[in-house]
Amino acid sequence: MNGFISKNQKVIRHFIILVLLTFFAVFMRHVDIRSYYQESGLINFSFGFILLFAYAFSRVLKIFNLPLITGYIFAGIIAGPSLSGFLSADMLQKFRFIDDLALSYIAMNAGGELKLNSLKIRKNAIFINIFLQVTIIFIVIYFFIGFGSDYFAFTKALLPVQISALAILLGVIAIARSPASTIAIINETNASGNFTDMVLGVTVIKDVLIIIFFTIALSITKITITGDGAIDYNLFLALFGEIVAAIFIGMLLGKAISHYILKIGRDNIVFLILFGFGITKLSLWFSGFSESYFHISIHLEPLLICISTGFTIQNFSKAGPIFMESLHKIALPIYILFFSLAGATLNLEALKLCWPLAVLYVIFRICGIFISTYLAGRINKDPVTHNQVAWMAYITQAGVAIGLAQLAGRQFPEIGKFLITVVLAVTTINQIIGPVLFKKALHQVGEAKA
Repeated sequence: MNGFISKNQKVIRHFIILVLLTFFAVFMRHVDIRSYYQESGLINFSFGFILLFAYAFSRVLKIFNLPLITGYIFAGIIAGPSLSGFLSADMLQKFRFIDDLALSYIAMNAGGELKLNSLKIRKNAIFINIFLQVTIIFIVIYFFIGFGSDYFAFTKALLPVQISALAILLGVIAIARSPASTIAIINETNASGNFTDMVLGVTVIKDVLIIIFFTIALSITKITITGDGAIDYNLFLALFGEIVAAIFIGMLLGKAISHYILKIGRDNIVFLILFGFGITKLSLWFSGFSESYFHISIHLEPLLICISTGFTIQNFSKAGPIFMESLHKIALPIYILFFSLAGATLNLEALKLCWPLAVLYVIFRICGIFISTYLAGRINKDPVTHNQVAWMAYITQAGVAIGLAQLAGRQFPEIGKFLITVVLAVTTINQIIGPVLFKKALHQVGEAKA
């Protein structure tokens, strides 16, 4: 009874905090901003507001047993341009550095969570899962878009060749997942076990492979739209070189950081944050530098470098436990800011424009995920419970899918508007329902410990 009262008291306290924060937010919106210093103050206030508002909102939603990151996302939607407009589109642009910082942290965390022994034990099962998911999800979405586009007002005006190109790109983007959401839910529930290891391994490896798949899709789309040309194999050779270089750099940095942790001390939180952020910025700088001075486009994927760094520290040094302990200490504020700002950038207008197509896309994608994970489970002889709920672990999509859509949209402007709008709408739905389903799956298989 005392525990129940205490729980209710906490919810009431957080609700009162939400009311007070809302009052201050309304007040700040009516303040006349006349100087640079006042504008800077408003940005700082907005930064603190979204941090506290998302934290309190997620705690209130916990009474419905929703994941914390769902609360962060909903708080961002409420504060973002699509609803209240407290966080303007211009202000969100100024907070873009948080994405770089958070994604670098999440990538290192993802690499650190991949334990070599578990991967060796489950390598065949992981391979089967990835192969079936990639193949079946692509086929289901390709045929859905290819044969269903004529029935939607949004895509009815497209030419057959454009529909085919759209189907190829949407089919590949459907494979993409959100490692950030996966890591956040695993950390929140303190989950561990065969099911968790499988989901984490499949998600992280697929996040690397999606770059290769998408490059192939771009080449095929170009041939489909233009009607001539051939696949440029030099492009794949360059891509392979960039991936190998990113992994190698990450391994070197992982050895250096593990040496730093063991020799200098355990208090390395600030160092790890600055390291991840620095890797992202240096990678972008190097890409621009090579393009400007050598006329060669070399892109070293910062997230791949950070994954390789975390994986090396965890599996090839004695600093792994200290490294992961440091990352877990700073998880809360990073997850709050990352997912609340992700919620603020979700495009509800895109959902309004093409919601029938988006909803059916989500349903067909889930069908593809269910078929592939169920078949993989039967082949791998997984427990029946795992087979029944495995599909719930692979729904969420986020920045990777949107980034791929924007990249393709710039290359193929004739279908770019349709592609980006559909992906934004689908991502909005998947980002809301995905974490809830994954948390439920972890509880049903008995691997959620908190």
